Amino acid sequence: MAQDKGAYFEIVPVKLLPQQELRMTLYVHQVTQGPQRNQQVVVDRSNPSFGLIAANDWTVFDGFGSGANLVGNAQGMHMLGSMTQTSWCIFFDLVFKNGRFAGSTLKLLGSFGPDAGEWAVVGGTGEFTLAQGVIAFKKVQDGNGMNIRELKFHVFYTPIDA
Repeated sequence: MAQDKGAYFEIVPVKLLPQQELRMTLYVHQVTQGPQRNQQVVVDRSNPSFGLIAANDWTVFDGFGSGANLVGNAQGMHMLGSMTQTSWCIFFDLVFKNGRFAGSTLKLLGSFGPDAGEWAVVGGTGEFTLAQGVIAFKKVQDGNGMNIRELKFHVFYTPIDA
C-alpha cells in the first residue's frame, strides 16, 4: 500500500468481514426510589421539569422472574427532552458483566415515553465491534418505584480478532 512520505496515517483496503446477527431478549430494571434506587437526578428542574437530567445504572437481567440472572448494567443518562409530553432522551452503555458477552458493551441512544418504543444501537466494543441495530422495548411492570422494560435486540456486529 502506497503511503505519502512523512504522512501520519495509512489507508488500507477493507476486506469483507463476516457480520454476525444477534437477536435476544433482556429486561432492564429501573428503580426510581428507595434504598435500591439505581438512578440519581443530577440536574433538578421544576415548573416545568423540562431539562431534568438523571444518571442511571440500571440492572439488566436475562429473564423477567425471580430466577433471572444478572447480565449487566445500563449506565448513562436520561433527560426530559420535551416541553409538551413525557419524553426522555436517553443515551447509555449496556455493559455486559456476566455470561457469554462479559466485557463487551453496546452503545444505545433514543428516547422513551410511557410504554413502548425503540432505541438505536450505534456502536459497541469487545464482541460487539462495529455494532448497529435497533432495540424494541415495552414496559412490562410499573409500580412501587420500579419499572421493568422488556428489550428485544436486533443487532448486527463484526467481531474482529485481536
